[in-house]
Amino acid sequence: MLVVALSDSHDNITAVKKAGEEARRRGASLVLHAGDWVSPFTAKFLREAVGEGVRIVGVWGNNEGEKPYFLETARRYGVEIAGDAAELEAGGRRIAVYHGTSLVLLKALVESGIYDVVIYGHTHQAAVERRGKTLVVNPGELCGCLTGRSTYAVIDLERLEVELAFL
Repeated sequence: MLVVALSDSHDNITAVKKAGEEARRRGASLVLHAGDWVSPFTAKFLREAVGEGVRIVGVWGNNEGEKPYFLETARRYGVEIAGDAAELEAGGRRIAVYHGTSLVLLKALVESGIYDVVIYGHTHQAAVERRGKTLVVNPGELCGCLTGRSTYAVIDLERLEVELAFL
């Protein structure tokens, strides 16, 4: 099972659309967004690019505005917003998604040993590492505003392997 992980899209609709199209092209079954979507319409454009039949789950970052309207918009387009953190199972793997604003909470998720995969964002720096049995993935910044690179991650849950991809 392939998962596409995104973070820090910051209203870069062109990048959101391209990443969604790439998720569809690659045959991803799940798209996870680790926060800093910013505006509600981002959920709409991601759904349209990914298409129907692919589950999209996201969490809040530290830059989301208008959360009540965002939730309403996300529901309308079949995008699940889990709140500050998400815990789910996919492809037989336990996954946690958290924006990463608290290093203490992020460390607890990673070191708990509960999750096969922990996805976070916030730093705008793409990173992949293994901590014990846990694969830790920061897909970097989809927006490309700080590093000049729009990145996302493609995770093969069967092999627990990650490809950091560039738009």
